[in-house]
Amino acid sequence: MSTKIIGMIKIVHIAKPIGGVGVYIQLLSKYLNANKYLNIIVCNEKDNNIELKNSVGEELEKYHINIQREISIINDIKVLIKLIRVLKRIKPNLIHCHSAKAGILGRLAGIYLKIPVLYTPHAFSYLSTESKLKAIFYKFVEKLFRLTPAKTLACSQSEYKRAIKDLKFQKNKVLLWNNSVEETTIKTKSKLPEKLPSQFICTIGRPSYQKNTELLINAIHMAKKSIKNIHLVILGVGLYSPSLEYIKNQIKKLDLDSNITLVEWLPREESLSILQKSLFYISSSRYEGLPYAAIEALMLSKACVLTNIDGNKDLVEDTKNGFLVGENEVELATAIVRLYYNTELLDKMSVASKQKFILEFDIKNNIQVLEKIYTKEVNIEK
Repeated sequence: MSTKIIGMIKIVHIAKPIGGVGVYIQLLSKYLNANKYLNIIVCNEKDNNIELKNSVGEELEKYHINIQREISIINDIKVLIKLIRVLKRIKPNLIHCHSAKAGILGRLAGIYLKIPVLYTPHAFSYLSTESKLKAIFYKFVEKLFRLTPAKTLACSQSEYKRAIKDLKFQKNKVLLWNNSVEETTIKTKSKLPEKLPSQFICTIGRPSYQKNTELLINAIHMAKKSIKNIHLVILGVGLYSPSLEYIKNQIKKLDLDSNITLVEWLPREESLSILQKSLFYISSSRYEGLPYAAIEALMLSKACVLTNIDGNKDLVEDTKNGFLVGENEVELATAIVRLYYNTELLDKMSVASKQKFILEFDIKNNIQVLEKIYTKEVNIEK
């Protein structure tokens, strides 16, 4: 017997709505039909600066529970109790957890309250640590929680495959909805391009272990032997950039001060106006879910040079709309030089990038897939 939900479907998102997760919730809230889906968010009190509105421009309802990334049994039990109390008050039809810690707490709460749960990893946690012991532990936790009734909603094809092949999730408990962005006409102009050379390449992301910025700096140093005036713009260098000082020292040490520009966080449209002026997009990440910056590069018809990792490999068809390279400076530098000097190839790849965006990553085309997933999960067999 199936239980049919009549009227509005109430979805609670448990998340830290910053970075890619914030963009994910921001866009799905904006494009889901507000007459059918009511999105509510549970987040930390300090994560209150992101604007989250539904399809008719109304602010999302927020509940604050301070979920910490670090594991602390006593604190996590207290948070779980608070979460259960909040969920009892809201009475959602569905819980959607984002990233590892929210995924653990949300799935436990879902079991206790008998509410269907979706879990989106946004890159599995064991991929994000430098410690091998932590990676083993995080992987064990992911495998343990596959035994819960919750389903995993992957944000990319490669995350979907990893859940099934690497973590041995049951195929019928893994779903897919690609990270997607909206087509944007750039109206805002940044003054920065006036200060930059006429030709530059671009990356977006704070210097960090994930973004592997030191590898990109080394690749630029190597590419400079062939392209004397090569210039890289690194956008999104914010206050929370763990590797920033190291990167600044590396730039100075390799005598690349005139070849690299570091740009602090800018509003999205201003960042896109700079990206639009670039020759192509580049990323040296160690791990990703499905990177929004690279999707936006496709949207702006940019060829991409990306490391061959989960997420990136879903965005680039090697030699069609860019290059997928190994995590080493030689391959990265070789791809940069090859694309920099081949205008015909660059133009061809740029067209292919736009086509790929329209077919696979335009949220206006993809939002119906998510609506069907949400509706199906609340109309479950009892």
